[in-house]
Amino acid sequence: MKKSLLFIIVLLIAQNIFSQTGGRRFFNKSFYVNNVTLLELTDDLGQSLNTNNIYKVQLVVTGTGTKTGAEYLVWNDVTTASWQIRAVTLSGNSSNHPLLIVENNIVKVYTKHTSKYTVLAFVEEIISNEDDVEPSIFGSSFQWQRDGLFLSYEGNVGIGTTAPTTNKLDVKGTIHSQEVKVDMLGWSDFVFKKEYNLPTLEQVEKHIVEKGHLENIPSEEEVLKNGINLGEMNSKLLQKIEELTLYAIEQQKNTEKLMKIIEEQNKRLEVLEKGK
Repeated sequence: MKKSLLFIIVLLIAQNIFSQTGGRRFFNKSFYVNNVTLLELTDDLGQSLNTNNIYKVQLVVTGTGTKTGAEYLVWNDVTTASWQIRAVTLSGNSSNHPLLIVENNIVKVYTKHTSKYTVLAFVEEIISNEDDVEPSIFGSSFQWQRDGLFLSYEGNVGIGTTAPTTNKLDVKGTIHSQEVKVDMLGWSDFVFKKEYNLPTLEQVEKHIVEKGHLENIPSEEEVLKNGINLGEMNSKLLQKIEELTLYAIEQQKNTEKLMKIIEEQNKRLEVLEKGK
């Protein structure tokens, strides 16, 4: 009975040791740094970080009176043999906020403040014993990064769809917004330039009869198949509005000319009537 109990205790101890050395381990360090004093992030024994492992590093600055804090993923890229860092969460990236940087292929701790502050580093080390493991083993924290009030993501995002393969954001459903702003590379005011060749109304009519839609405007078939680009479509619609404006101005000028002709003819008729 005693031997069995002793065996169980030894087994539990062995399992506990394995969980600490064969999977994850934790350590913390202290750094006294500023914008010119950058110190290497080493392990608990003062050795350089292990290129076979991945590190989750949480930083905080003491004695600042402001909110500080940061979380990074640190790993070595076997392809380039260089250390990589990814900021998962930053309370800020200026003044006395704690930061990591890779300098001369060394991961260093620092702040952007001229005064030195104590930065505490709480490190979780994933002991993968494999030099080409991607840090995605941490899940979504590998992808989403928060910098103060800003949240960013390097991949494609799908809402209502699991396959956003083409666009940075794919939404299957309705988007409700107070305002949508689209950056443009050009606009349609070229219609008002002297060198613009305004189609005649006869040419417009011919295109409609032959194609069934306005020139440079996608057909119903194209829209139903491919959708529309809001910025591009607004520019094309504005082009047609500006062309219509030019047609209207020209029609107005012609109308005024006709009115003058009619007015002159009426005056002549009045003279002729009085001479009878």
